[in-house]
Amino acid sequence: MDIIDREEAGWLVALSWLSALEETARDFHGTRPRVFSERAYEHAVQYYLHLLGDEYGMQINKSDSIRSAVENYIQIGIAGGLFRDASHFEVVEVNPSHVQITVHDCVYLKSCQSLIEEGFSIRDLTCARIGAFRAAVKSLANIDCDYQVKSFNIDGDCKGYIERV
Repeated sequence: MDIIDREEAGWLVALSWLSALEETARDFHGTRPRVFSERAYEHAVQYYLHLLGDEYGMQINKSDSIRSAVENYIQIGIAGGLFRDASHFEVVEVNPSHVQITVHDCVYLKSCQSLIEEGFSIRDLTCARIGAFRAAVKSLANIDCDYQVKSFNIDGDCKGYIERV
């Protein structure tokens, strides 16, 4: 039996809990558990930023736009060990109220594939990555937004957007 290193084990536990949370949201809220999931993402982002700032002394800067909040959160996530590299994300500002995001090598791809195979549409997908970016915009820039998954592919790229409501 192989032994999984501590970092990989942490990711497995986090992925398991997040997948369970999303599946439970669907159990109680049907195919569109968005309100529940969005609130969970907000709590997770707030708690994460609190831990990094208060427990680890990391400087958490506020942002003044959707794009800057997403980019700020990516940098915070890299410094905090949540993300490995900024190149895993493409952030394109279509206009100040609409930002497109591509997530390369998404760790949640298998979950989305399973849901699509079960008959869910792409519009039905909640997305922990883009949903957390939306929550980061709310927390870091105090801008209320919506998000939507637009596509994903077998190579692990997920595309969506965050838009001011």
